[in-house]
Amino acid sequence: MAPVPTEAEIDAMSEEELEAYLAQAEDDPLEDGADGTRDAHAPGAGREDDSERPGWLRATGSSRAYAWLLVVAGVIGIGASWELMASELTLLRDPQADLVCDVNPLVSCGASLDVWQGNLLGVPNSFIGAMAFAVLLAVGALLASGGRLPRWMWWGLVAGSAGGLAFVAWFLAVSVTVLGKLCPYCMLIWAVTIPVAAATAGEAALRGHLGLPRPAARGLSAARWWIAGVMYALVLAVVLIAFWDGWVALLR
Repeated sequence: MAPVPTEAEIDAMSEEELEAYLAQAEDDPLEDGADGTRDAHAPGAGREDDSERPGWLRATGSSRAYAWLLVVAGVIGIGASWELMASELTLLRDPQADLVCDVNPLVSCGASLDVWQGNLLGVPNSFIGAMAFAVLLAVGALLASGGRLPRWMWWGLVAGSAGGLAFVAWFLAVSVTVLGKLCPYCMLIWAVTIPVAAATAGEAALRGHLGLPRPAARGLSAARWWIAGVMYALVLAVVLIAFWDGWVALLR
């Protein structure tokens, strides 16, 4: 019988290691004793209080790769949001100021700061983004240190990242149809939102929080980077096609 990893070891496993362990567990009934009772050394055997909780309260950790993705994305997102907030304050002090993010006629953030689309909830979008990425950073640090999240928090991460994707699609449409420009810091935020959303769906599925059959959960987790790649390609295609004349003019 193969040794049974501890809860901490399971939480630290990569997706590949977890899949290998689960596949072995299907073939090797190591969690049940001869009398049909649960092995005291099996994962979670000493956590009766957790097993008795409702499903939406049961907690799991994550792979280290996912945890560090949240940390890195959180840092980048906070930095980009901070720069947008600084640009907003600069324009309030001097409406004619030259902003660092105003690179050329196509790449500029100034146009997005004083329109209602840039203040969707009555405050600058960058304020909301900074708070959202601060939450991601905190959650990533918690998971990287071996912490566990209840299922309702995994649902919140999935819903929040899906909302982030919806915002990316909406503001991309605004940039094309209304502003006629691309905000560089906004694009940086888009660049980290896409992989976070894809990885969060895959991680939540793999940990059993989305109610998918195990093969489907493994497939979603394995395809997460392909999904992110497709979304990147769609954004790039829209940017190239919508601003083609502008790019050609800049290159002349």
